[in-house]
Amino acid sequence: MALKFARTLAAAGLAVTLATGAAELRAQDEAPAEDPVVATVNGEEIRRSEVMAEIENLPPQYRQVPPAVLIPAIAEQMAAGVLIREAAYDAGLDETEEVQQRLAQAEERIIQEVWLERRLQERMTEEAMEDAYEAYLEENPPAEEVSASHILVETEEEAQGLIDQLDDGADFGELAREHSIGPSGEQGGDLGYFQRDQMVEPFADAAFNLEPGNYTQEPVETQFGWHVIRVEDARVGQPPTREDVADQLEQNLRQALVREILDDLLADAEIVLYGPDGEPMPQGEGPAAAPEAPTTEGSE
Repeated sequence: MALKFARTLAAAGLAVTLATGAAELRAQDEAPAEDPVVATVNGEEIRRSEVMAEIENLPPQYRQVPPAVLIPAIAEQMAAGVLIREAAYDAGLDETEEVQQRLAQAEERIIQEVWLERRLQERMTEEAMEDAYEAYLEENPPAEEVSASHILVETEEEAQGLIDQLDDGADFGELAREHSIGPSGEQGGDLGYFQRDQMVEPFADAAFNLEPGNYTQEPVETQFGWHVIRVEDARVGQPPTREDVADQLEQNLRQALVREILDDLLADAEIVLYGPDGEPMPQGEGPAAAPEAPTTEGSE
């Protein structure tokens, strides 16, 4: 079963990174009992921690597979990677021009990534994160919210009849439970708090024009039918805490800092762009966007 699952991963283009050099990177001391050996390849051990590190690189839907199935499948795939690695060394591929070129390219990419990541970490200070949070609050001020209930019916006549009953003192919640065809009917029509852009325009306009405690005096039509709306409360929503938007703040800050770092580099560089004919392009006629930054680990 493990082999079949591993082949499924590979066929889907989701194979984990081959376990190249895993043995050389392991500590020489005996591994603790909580990190057991999950496979051996000609006597070379593959431990559970190595497999779990590869599993973290899988798409979320694959990480939901039970560990009892996933760990043996990935361990088997890593074992195959060890065999491929050994066969490649035995064939002397590490000395070939193709491999040396790829290694040089990989080295350049890794150096770029490490350099950029270090520059980012220097600038991603606590003060920078706090400034990013303050800027976020300015750009995203708390929105007005209302808490409302509604009764949804199929015709304008039905809605008007319900308004007449409310004018005569009927209970809104009871009417909603008895007549509403909307899913909130069982809860007396209660929709909880919502912002204007969370509702279709006619409904939102009516709800946000009502004072708390009042209901619409005329039926409100939307694509869902006819509504009678009662507003229970109005408030200004609470801004998110910094912790609530930490991931978004970090992503936005990283992007801004990458742009800043690249601008610093470009300011001191002399770059000449050439057209398809090999002739230098006039200044100002090159691509409008600066070159993309190398991808850095954790910056996505």
